[in-house]
Amino acid sequence: MTDRGSEGLRDRFRERVRTRIQTKLTVSHIAVVTLSLLVFSTLGFFFYMWLLWESNGRGGWFSWRAQLAQIVGITIVVLIVIAFITGCSIIVAMIASRYVARRLTRQISELEEATVAIAAGHLGNRVAILSDDELGRLAVRFNALAARLEELDQQRRSFVSSISHDLRTPIAIIRGNVDSQLRDADDETPAPIDAFRSIEHEAMTLGKLVDDLFTLSRLEEAALPMARQPVDLGLLIEDAVRAMRPYALKASRVSVNASVQEDVPPVFGDPTRLTQIVNNLLHNAVRHTPEGGIVIADVSALPRENTVLLAVRDTGVGIAPEVLPKIFDRFYQGDSVRSGGAGLGLSIVKQLVEIQGGSVAAESTVGEGTTITVTLQAAT
Repeated sequence: MTDRGSEGLRDRFRERVRTRIQTKLTVSHIAVVTLSLLVFSTLGFFFYMWLLWESNGRGGWFSWRAQLAQIVGITIVVLIVIAFITGCSIIVAMIASRYVARRLTRQISELEEATVAIAAGHLGNRVAILSDDELGRLAVRFNALAARLEELDQQRRSFVSSISHDLRTPIAIIRGNVDSQLRDADDETPAPIDAFRSIEHEAMTLGKLVDDLFTLSRLEEAALPMARQPVDLGLLIEDAVRAMRPYALKASRVSVNASVQEDVPPVFGDPTRLTQIVNNLLHNAVRHTPEGGIVIADVSALPRENTVLLAVRDTGVGIAPEVLPKIFDRFYQGDSVRSGGAGLGLSIVKQLVEIQGGSVAAESTVGEGTTITVTLQAAT
């Protein structure tokens, strides 16, 4: 649609809204005024008749015939007065309706113009708050919605930029290693075994990214299969730490350990999704812990609350307080603190935990490290 066509559509919409609201208000005001006058005049007429009846001592039909001319005259005068008052009331109602309709349609026009602008992609547009009534509150909520849409759009743009980088880098490394093995060997050509190891590592990185995107898509569609059965979280943690330890030592020289409290009850959940949660937390902690650091996965029970806690602690650089509440937002990536990923891992963790009836929280101190705590319902 062209700009001129959009402008014409907006004008027709505003005129239609203004006309309809003004017409409805005018008709309703006139109807109220007219009905009120009719009711009061009818009651007044019968009250006057009753006074005549009483003043003549309930004289019957002869008294009525004597007063007939007087009644007709008074009735005509009353009707003339009613007509005059009704005409004045209609004029006042039309003026009041026009004033009220203008105030209403002005706020509605603001909302309509902002809606058209947002639909066209201008998410920075906001509505002026012109009143403190229902329309004013609607405008406030509209502005909040627009702000949220703008924030999500910025996160989406950041995600697209990041995901492009995350895809491009492994592909470039794989292509570089393949090219080096295809051309004639020289002093700078890596050994085949080293090239294949690098290719394997980057392929695993791409695989994890694709898995995260697939999981996110299934979560949005509410189509992710989810079992609910007792799971030994302590055993699951020990297996995950054992599998993560070689990668952590080789990639970052980070020590990964498990600490499982005795007699921890099983938890209700899906074993596959719980493994995915643990792997995401461990991978995230290792990726952001400097060389020589420590990552600990701790499992403990809170019998009084019938819950089990999983806490993944690292000795990384920590997260600033103003950033901490955002780390579970989808596509969010910390500046230099938690960079290097697509911003999907912790968001997926939060959704998977909540689907299984649990909760997740984060604590961090800059320069000391971060703790992500998952609370799950015990199966006992």
